[in-house]
Amino acid sequence: MKILWMSLMLSPAAGSAGPVDTGLVVLNIQNLETVQGAVHIALYDSEVNFMKVEKRVAGLAIPVKSGAAIKAELGRFPFGAYALAVFHDLNDNGILDKNALGIPTEPYGFSNNPRPKWRAPTFREARFELRQAELELKVEIKRWKDY
Repeated sequence: MKILWMSLMLSPAAGSAGPVDTGLVVLNIQNLETVQGAVHIALYDSEVNFMKVEKRVAGLAIPVKSGAAIKAELGRFPFGAYALAVFHDLNDNGILDKNALGIPTEPYGFSNNPRPKWRAPTFREARFELRQAELELKVEIKRWKDY
């Protein structure tokens, strides 16, 4: 299975004193509707950076090989507040496709599974705290019409 992974912050900042507590983020992605494309995952560490792909802390793309839930380790990160954005890239073009009105045409979801209908969730709505050695998050992806 080919997994594309990118992490921008897996170790303490240069020059920091002492060890930094870290935790492993494990994802359980549910509600895959078809066996095609890939699931894209992005981890963000602030409201300012949220939903800006170039500002993500880590990213992962997992090819969908079955209709079963996907369980994957995103990586180890310093304790703190984060939010996840996930989408099922059905046509495998690397972007969340949208219609002329800007409404997503591919399934998507966020940590905490917030359900705003006419806007993207805020960082605060999707925010979770990483404060333990391992944290498993369940993310349900759905199409816009199902929210």
